[in-house]
Amino acid sequence: MARYYIYMMSNPSRNLYVGLTTDLENIIAKHREKRMSNFKANFAFEKLVYVEETTDVDYAINREKFLKSTPNYKKCDLLNITNPKWECISEYWAEKAISGFKNGL
Repeated sequence: MARYYIYMMSNPSRNLYVGLTTDLENIIAKHREKRMSNFKANFAFEKLVYVEETTDVDYAINREKFLKSTPNYKKCDLLNITNPKWECISEYWAEKAISGFKNGL
């Protein structure tokens, strides 16, 4: 069963990018290596600060659209609750993906 990740990347200025992917590890690498569109590369979105995981593609698409249309201050409120220090959480998600793979998930 496919897994979908709705994610937010941040930069040192705390600008946010919302995206949707099935390959979180690869998309993080692309952001960090600036192998993205000029907009994403120019803003240096290198820090993964938020992730939601689901197996429901319709939910994932609708959630991404909702978050993209949400005012930035509300996205900041969400982050201040779920990740108050705006720390990079990519290592946690990489470990989770590896353990899921080993467990056949």
